[in-house]
Amino acid sequence: MKNIEFLRRLFRVIMVLGLVGYFLLVSTATAGPANPKLDAMKKKAAKEGVVVYQGPDPATGLPTRNMLDEMSAVVKKHFGVKIRLKVDNALSFPASASKALMEIKSGAPPTFDLMIQTPVSGAPLLREKAIEPVQWLEIFPHIRANDLELKGLATVQWTMFLLPEYNSRLVKPQDVPKTWEDILDPKWKNKLGLLIYPDAWAFLSQPNAWGEEKALDYLRKLMRQNPKMGRIPEAHQRVVSGETPLAWGGMRERTLFHKKRGAPVDVGEEVSPALLWIYTAFVPRGARHPNAAALVAAAMLTKEGQELQLKYQNATSVFRPNTPAARFATQHKFLRPDVDFQLREAGKLYKKIRRILVKR
Repeated sequence: MKNIEFLRRLFRVIMVLGLVGYFLLVSTATAGPANPKLDAMKKKAAKEGVVVYQGPDPATGLPTRNMLDEMSAVVKKHFGVKIRLKVDNALSFPASASKALMEIKSGAPPTFDLMIQTPVSGAPLLREKAIEPVQWLEIFPHIRANDLELKGLATVQWTMFLLPEYNSRLVKPQDVPKTWEDILDPKWKNKLGLLIYPDAWAFLSQPNAWGEEKALDYLRKLMRQNPKMGRIPEAHQRVVSGETPLAWGGMRERTLFHKKRGAPVDVGEEVSPALLWIYTAFVPRGARHPNAAALVAAAMLTKEGQELQLKYQNATSVFRPNTPAARFATQHKFLRPDVDFQLREAGKLYKKIRRILVKR
């Protein structure tokens, strides 16, 4: 009997040890391989504790403070570091880039720790080597090469597709443009909105698109339609009011957001190629809190981070798996900005474009 009781106890001990070993194995597998670079960054970020964020307010009308708090929560969930975000977005993207560049050139730390810019507005900082290099791919396993822009120095946070926007009450289905050339039809004269920005024409001037000659010739013809010029919000409001039933270009995601809420607007999705507007995040050189800023940018590329971008900007990255933007892109041709071309040609090209836009 003693032998039987001994064997029972031994069996129980073996079972317990086996279970302990199993759970230790699962725990180790779940934790993933050691990442010394990430661990070091997290320690430094915890000491920094704060990030001054230059980026847009929510496009969905939600409070900016809520957006920043939820961004902090995603950082805490994925990296275990508590970061407080403070926003400084009084200036436009180009003006913010100029300010940061001036500060860096003067030897002072830039105002911003984390900057949201397009490849075009951020190009001056890239040209002047004023972006802090971060080993995005080495430190963060979830980030892929396609998630990077500006020579690999910036992460793509979200993207939007520029396509014609129209008033669905005033434009008949058969009149909705199917190509960019359709907008040159005389019926749109004095009824057209046009963005004041030169970016679209710089995109279309790329060798992998229309090329400079065709793009600028098209723009000259478009100006003969006597379009009303404005920024994206102004062009959108004119379409909603019916002042201009058609806008040459609007942000597809923002247009559909307002459509769902009852605005009489829609998108000419058959037009090709769509122009891809990319919003990148990077750390300017000499930032006071570079490690905390890098964690914030990386956190926004997780599943929860992209859900947050959708909630507050109504946009996601076309390069992240299974996002709304990625699903749209599988069925539509789009044009991505060529950073090398923009760096090389944008200066003289922008002068030509502006002369056409202001009719001089």
